[in-house]
Amino acid sequence: MTSSFADSIQALDQQLIQLVYRSRSLIEGAEYDKLMATCLRNNPSRGITGVLISHSGWFLQVLEGSAVNVNSLFKVIENDPRHSDFLLLRFNAIETRDFSDWSMASIEVDEQRFLNLANQALQAEDVAMSAVRDFLCYGKWID
Repeated sequence: MTSSFADSIQALDQQLIQLVYRSRSLIEGAEYDKLMATCLRNNPSRGITGVLISHSGWFLQVLEGSAVNVNSLFKVIENDPRHSDFLLLRFNAIETRDFSDWSMASIEVDEQRFLNLANQALQAEDVAMSAVRDFLCYGKWID
């Protein structure tokens, strides 16, 4: 492998990306709290930021970081038996993080908001991430 090719591969691995997926969660209560504690403990050292949005046993999660770290974490999550019905909604390069202040924020929403956010993420509409970020910053939904 030539040096320039290896440098190009490494540069792609370090590209800042945002990944959004939806899954069925098989956890609740204390197990959910334990999951969040693990995220808050492990994500900073991996350079991962994001938010976990939940509604009635469904997760919508946003992961941000280098391509190599986000992909590695997503593989772990995808193989976790506490999840099922995965659907990758969005995977794209980003210039800046939407959730740089949160190693993993957590929000519970109603069904309509969950469906709207998932649909907007699937349609690659940045308005979904902006709405979630605004909620985290201001404590209310700005519609």
